[in-house]
Amino acid sequence: MERQYEGCFLLRADISEEELAKEAAYIEEQISAAGGKIAGKELWGKKHLAYPIKKKTEAVYYLFYFKAAPEVMLSAEPQMRRRENILRHMFLQKKKLPEVKKEDDKNGGTEPK
Repeated sequence: MERQYEGCFLLRADISEEELAKEAAYIEEQISAAGGKIAGKELWGKKHLAYPIKKKTEAVYYLFYFKAAPEVMLSAEPQMRRRENILRHMFLQKKKLPEVKKEDDKNGGTEPK
């Protein structure tokens, strides 16, 4: 049974645009390799954190929307924990995925707000 998910990732703010794109590609690859289908992604940009995470006070927020079986979460989650540039991640089950505009898909998602 395929479900709809939203994955929120907090990435280190001090990495370059190139490294940020590599991390986004890695996340997509892990979800796809486990059997998930990416429906969209949004780059929210750099935000100040409410409290330090791994001694960092800022992070880049990246959202991924995808469809997958529940077993995909079990195989993808340990891979995300091992990445040094991913400070935190959270997967939420959604009843309906938001529509991501196709023209905004340049630069890895929507422009930072």
